[in-house]
Amino acid sequence: MPFRCAILAAIALTGLMAMLPAALYAQSPETQPVSGVLVNGTPGGAVPAGATVLLHLFAPGAASVATIETVAGAGGAFRFDGVPTPSDGGSAALVAAYGGTRYRRVIAPSELSERLTLTVYESTQDVGVVSTTEQSIIVAGIDPATRRIAAVQLFTLENRSDTTLVPDLSAPPMIGQFSFLRFSLPAAAADLDVSTNLVGGEVIPVGTGFAVTAPVPPGRHQVSFTFTVPYEGDSIAWRDNTLQGAESLGLLIPEQFGAIAVHGLPPDDAIRAGEVSYRVWRTENLAPGAGVNLMLSGLPEPSWVTRLGNPLSEARFWYGAVPALVTVALAGLLLWGIWRRPAGSAG
Repeated sequence: MPFRCAILAAIALTGLMAMLPAALYAQSPETQPVSGVLVNGTPGGAVPAGATVLLHLFAPGAASVATIETVAGAGGAFRFDGVPTPSDGGSAALVAAYGGTRYRRVIAPSELSERLTLTVYESTQDVGVVSTTEQSIIVAGIDPATRRIAAVQLFTLENRSDTTLVPDLSAPPMIGQFSFLRFSLPAAAADLDVSTNLVGGEVIPVGTGFAVTAPVPPGRHQVSFTFTVPYEGDSIAWRDNTLQGAESLGLLIPEQFGAIAVHGLPPDDAIRAGEVSYRVWRTENLAPGAGVNLMLSGLPEPSWVTRLGNPLSEARFWYGAVPALVTVALAGLLLWGIWRRPAGSAG
């Protein structure tokens, strides 16, 4: 099932997104011209003449990056002169700034001798061009001593339009309308850590969650984040607002955490990723903002020893405990004496 494949891939690849190779290539004395053209992928879009084009040269084992800059001329054509011929193991990246964002393409050394093409797009502020194809909520850890859950959320986003979502932060949005990606969090969530392969922008708090203000070009992208949240008793409830909608939303809990009950999602078949087996709950085709009300019950609670903690090392314990212990001891001796007294003796 595509859902399971996507989840397994997401679990395996969490933390490995959005990384360009650090291996760069050593420059040789030989040089060559590199030319290409910028193409507007939006039907009816303007020819990207005048756009700034950069060529980044990476050498293996080198800490520095060589960058050459030019400007696209008529028809979007550009040319770099005197580009060092790469040695084996090198790589390059072509970058163009257009419409408030940057477009990039990783280039193999052999491609530098060909006429390069880089596609750019017109911009839009309609966040509706981006949808969530897969959303996974994974319970990664439970600490009964502090009654706290650690969770991971994995999003696969897709912009299926022929425009790039470029958030406009220069003016406040209209009520209920935003031009950037938003994600909801449970109340009292803390320790938020966000990762994405989207380039640029910031992570900002918005309402009951946060927003990512990076541009979103056409294609598939990933956003993941971790957080912790407290629970009371043996249960926790929260609403996930699915602000970009979700073609598939799944909740995964490792089997090692026991028989935790889940309300708000129908159960699905269990899956296994590496050494961990997960119980799964899943639903499909959620409209933007439709949301799901989730409740987890049967969460582990701290033992009475954990609840007492370790006060024996604290001075304030002894100030209160010694008189109480003496009273209990004397009462115990009195009861023992009454029990041991021969029948008929005076009180």
